[in-house]
Amino acid sequence: MISWDLSILHLINREWTHTLLDWLMPAISAVNAWLPLMGLAVLLVLWRNFSVGIRLILCVALALILSDGVISKTLKKTIGRVRPRDAITGVMIRDLGSASPQFLRLFKPPTQQFSAPRGDTKGSSFPSSHAMNMFALATVIALFHRRWGMVMYVIAALVAYSRIYVGAHWPSDIPPSIGMGILVGWVVTRLIMRKFGTGVKNKAGQIM
Repeated sequence: MISWDLSILHLINREWTHTLLDWLMPAISAVNAWLPLMGLAVLLVLWRNFSVGIRLILCVALALILSDGVISKTLKKTIGRVRPRDAITGVMIRDLGSASPQFLRLFKPPTQQFSAPRGDTKGSSFPSSHAMNMFALATVIALFHRRWGMVMYVIAALVAYSRIYVGAHWPSDIPPSIGMGILVGWVVTRLIMRKFGTGVKNKAGQIM
């Protein structure tokens, strides 16, 4: 454990807190709860421009498969870094209340409890799949539409920050995860564009 890693974790997880953030950060981390909204976004993309939308969705799907299903899972098993909430005492574990279907969790009050080390020697803290996946997604969208990509980068940054806030990741897990996510999104999209074409561009040179 690096001293600055622990110091930043305590600042974000224990000191830079607020009642609103205690709900917002777990809500942002609960990606599965946002699936209905994501589904609507996919339909909107296809409705606006079906041919380009198909390419965008293909790039997103391939980027997430590579990011989450291959790179992240492989590194987690290989490195086995223990999550802070499982490694040390005093980490505030934040989450949303349970509900089914998942999106109803967004309307549940947040839960909080202090961590109690379980003595694990292997874990899945590095890399952060949330950070990798969201930055891969944001990069793909940015290459198709710069403005929406910038919005997605902000959302991705909030998701990455939330993983520290809820006690799921060490601060040092996040920058490499972001870098790998951006690289995966860029490589996958460039390869697909080269293979199938880039679609129709607007006056600003953005793919529409």
